[in-house]
Amino acid sequence: MSSLQDFIKWNEEKWESKNQQMYQGRSANRWPWFSEELDPDISDFLKVHGIHSAKILDLGTCSGSQAIALAKMGYQVVGSDISQTALAQAKNKTKTLPWQTQVEFVLDDVLDSRLAPAQFDLILDRGCFHSVCCISTKKYIANVLKLLKADGKVLLKTMSLQERRFSDYDIFAGQKIPMPYRFDDEILHNVFAEHFHIEKITDSYFYSSVIKPPAQAKLVVLSKKPDVSSQDKAVCETASI
Repeated sequence: MSSLQDFIKWNEEKWESKNQQMYQGRSANRWPWFSEELDPDISDFLKVHGIHSAKILDLGTCSGSQAIALAKMGYQVVGSDISQTALAQAKNKTKTLPWQTQVEFVLDDVLDSRLAPAQFDLILDRGCFHSVCCISTKKYIANVLKLLKADGKVLLKTMSLQERRFSDYDIFAGQKIPMPYRFDDEILHNVFAEHFHIEKITDSYFYSSVIKPPAQAKLVVLSKKPDVSSQDKAVCETASI
């Protein structure tokens, strides 16, 4: 019987292989949800909430476009990913940035994170959760809670149940894994309401430099519940598939 760690290792190897295949012989990111620019609704969120200075984690940063765009706006940004190949693309882009740009790219898995706890004001997830939720939603939530400051927020963008394109499956231990998983408001409430305040769920898009029209998405704003911090350790200890 496969363990959670087997599942996590499989996922890491899978995405490294996919990125190697995509970047072989070219340097362009061709994932359908890739955008050279920061999504406009992410930019609007920062403006509306008056977030002018913050330390931000970009989960599943891939080639780093969103992280770099945020760093250019003056934020201190860490972009994490499980693919060395994707991170190499991101790091290469930093060579031409002004010296004062605060962006760092690190190899880290949100399902088994080694990053220091309680350091981020904002965690941006633009397409990571819907790729790992079938592996362990509990591990994802536990590590996001661990990494987020007490008054921090999560800005989560997932594929919408209304989007009919890009439907695929991966196979692990004979199981079909939807990739990416799709969400509606009810599913999102069921997943996150226990540990987070769900401040807002809106219809959105994965704005794209690759395809038109862009994929339909759900944009979710989450914040920790006041009593969650004291429960973080217990959540991490009990998290499983």
